[in-house]
Amino acid sequence: MSAGWWDDAFRAAYGEVYGHRSDAQAAAEVAGLLPRLRRLAGPVVDAACGGGRHLAALRAAGIAAVGFDLSGDLLATARARPACRGRLARGDLRAPPFASGCAAVLCLFTAFGYFDDDGNAACLAALAGMLAPGGVLVLDLPEPAALRAGLVPTSERTTAGGWRVHERRALVGSRVEKDVEARPPGGETVRWRESVRLYEAGDLAAMAAGAGLVWQPPWPGLGGPEDRQGRLVTWLHRPANAL
Repeated sequence: MSAGWWDDAFRAAYGEVYGHRSDAQAAAEVAGLLPRLRRLAGPVVDAACGGGRHLAALRAAGIAAVGFDLSGDLLATARARPACRGRLARGDLRAPPFASGCAAVLCLFTAFGYFDDDGNAACLAALAGMLAPGGVLVLDLPEPAALRAGLVPTSERTTAGGWRVHERRALVGSRVEKDVEARPPGGETVRWRESVRLYEAGDLAAMAAGAGLVWQPPWPGLGGPEDRQGRLVTWLHRPANAL
């Protein structure tokens, strides 16, 4: 698989820059998914699981979940979590390391849209190929209008570990791009760019159909239809009679 911005972004410094994303937040975020997930039979896969926050929360809730990620650094963080040990694999979103037969595949925290349109369509098809008939693929993405309205062009902050973080954000065509500079105490600045394709609901519906999935109206937040968080949480179903 070709290299991209994710190879530079998802390294050890990423965990420090986003360390304010807590385990308690992850538990709250997956809570709204649990009623539907518990009605499914079979394993649940946390795709691009990163440091394992959501995977640990799923397992703590009694879900038979496993996870995978391409980043060796983030997987090392995930493996340090007792709930995640033995439940992790390394793999690319475009070539998942788990076979078909999964009850659900979750792409949380904007873990979809990294590639160009053809690459994203191929990624969606690869993730759909993991599903058993009747399984679901859940995409947790920014709602484009809400993101555009609330975009903060530049920000600075200090992490709990004392890192100085400067972030610049911009809309470039159909993508949102973030340039990150992070400097540890007494150390050298680390820089990377993040770039994610924004998709409208109708675009996702068309892409889903191309992958053999059935689109349902999205939620505005992981908590359900009334949880207005400016998100586009889309449930894509593989028909129960799919071969």
